[in-house]
Amino acid sequence: KATVSVLYCIFLLLVTIMSASGLHRRSVVPQSPASSQGLTPDTSPKSATTFESNTNITAGKLYDACNNPPNQKWFTLSDCAWRYSMTVLLHYWSLITSPIAYTKYTFLHNMLWYGTVPGIALSLFLPIMPVGIAILVVIKMINSIFFDDWSMAGPGRVFFVKPKNPIASFLWDCYLKQSMYVGQFYLVGTDNDAITHTWHDILLTKDFWRDSLNRVDGRLPRELGRWANKKLTMNYSLGECDVVVKLPDSYLGIGDAFWSYGKDYNNVEELTARLEKEYAGKEAMVLEMVRPKKSLGVHSLDIVTVRTPDDDVKVLSCLLWTDCTGSSSHSCRAGYSIDIETETISAPASWYSPFFAEMNAPLVGSKMVGVLEACETAVAAHKQIKEKWLTAVGWDAMIMKDEVVFFEGNFAGARTPRRMFLSASCLMEFIRSMAWPFGRGKSMRPGIQAF
Repeated sequence: KATVSVLYCIFLLLVTIMSASGLHRRSVVPQSPASSQGLTPDTSPKSATTFESNTNITAGKLYDACNNPPNQKWFTLSDCAWRYSMTVLLHYWSLITSPIAYTKYTFLHNMLWYGTVPGIALSLFLPIMPVGIAILVVIKMINSIFFDDWSMAGPGRVFFVKPKNPIASFLWDCYLKQSMYVGQFYLVGTDNDAITHTWHDILLTKDFWRDSLNRVDGRLPRELGRWANKKLTMNYSLGECDVVVKLPDSYLGIGDAFWSYGKDYNNVEELTARLEKEYAGKEAMVLEMVRPKKSLGVHSLDIVTVRTPDDDVKVLSCLLWTDCTGSSSHSCRAGYSIDIETETISAPASWYSPFFAEMNAPLVGSKMVGVLEACETAVAAHKQIKEKWLTAVGWDAMIMKDEVVFFEGNFAGARTPRRMFLSASCLMEFIRSMAWPFGRGKSMRPGIQAF
C-alpha cells in the first residue's frame, strides 16, 4: 500500500506539473451569436457556463469535470500531444499498479482485436506499448490507401475526422487507439464477456437495449415489424406511418434507412418488396419514425451512465448533438454539454472531434426541458441490467413535443475514454473515484483487481 501511495503521489505531481505548464491551454474559441435551431439563446458570454452538480444521479466530481471542459482551442498540435500524453501516463500507471490484471487484459484484448498471432506479437510490446500502437497507426494509414476505413463508412464519420495538421493527425490517431485500449481496461477488466463486447455486440443488440428500457417504462419507437428470412412479420398495422429501418447489431447509423409513406412505399406489399431489395440476407427492424420537438429539430441526447465501485449507477455526462443536415443525428454539425440538474446547455462539445473544433455555439445557456427525466430513465435501465460487467452505457434519446423517446443503448467503450482523457482533472477524478486501489469499493472494473 505504501508503494502504491508513493506512485500515486508521483502521478499527481506529474499531472500537476504538466497542467501548470499550460501545455494544454489555448485561447477560447470565439462563439457566434446566431442560432440555427430556433431556440432563443442567452445573451451572456457563450464560451461555457460552469456548474457544480448536486443531483444524486450524477457521478459527482467526475461528472463536474466532464461537464466543465477547459476553455481552449482544440485539436491543435499541442492539444493532441497533451491528450495523447495522458494515455501514455495511464498506460504506465496501469502497468505499475495492476501488472497481472493489465497484462492478462492486454493479451485477451489484442488477440480478439487483431487475431491470435498478431495479438500476441503486439502484446509483447507491453512495456513499450505506445511504440506498438504507433506502428499499428502507421500500418492503418497505409491500409487506408487501398481499403475503406469503417469509421468513415457511415453518417457517423463526423465523430472520426482527423485534424488538418499531419503531425496532429498522427498523434490523434495514436490517441484514439491508445485511449480505447487503456481506457477500456478500467471498464472491462479481465472479464471475458466484457472484453468480447469491446469488439462485437453478441448480447448487446438493439433488442437487448429495447428490453432493458421497456422494463423501466422507457418510451421507445414502436417496432412495427421485423424483416427476417425473406419475410416481413408485422406487429402493428402499418397505416400511413413513415419508418426507420435498422440492423439489430449495427452502429453509427450504418445500415439505417429512413422511408416515407406515399413516397417510398404505399402499403405492406411495397414495403416488403423494398426490404427484399435492400436488406436481402439480413435481419432488420422496421420502426415507427418519431419526430423531434419542432424548436429543436433533428437531434440526439448522448447520455453516458457508469456503474460505480459500490454497485450503484450514475450519470457521467450528457451531450446534445444537433444542427443536423439529415434525418439522423449522425449528420450533426454541433454538439454541447448539458447540465442535467438545471437542464441547461453549459458548454460546446468542441473537444469531441476535429469536426466540431470550430463550431459556433449559440445555444449555450438555453434550456433543454426533459433532459433530467431522460437521465433518470437511463440510470434506472442501467441499474436493472443483470450483467454486472456492463460498467458503462451510452444511451441515445430524443426530446419530442411532450416526452422523451429512447432509441437504443451501447456499450460505452468508445465514448467513455473521450471523457476520461478530456483534461487532467477528468483523468485524476476517474482514477481517484473509479480505479483500484482508490475508488470506494476499490474499482468499477470487473474481474481480478489487486495486481
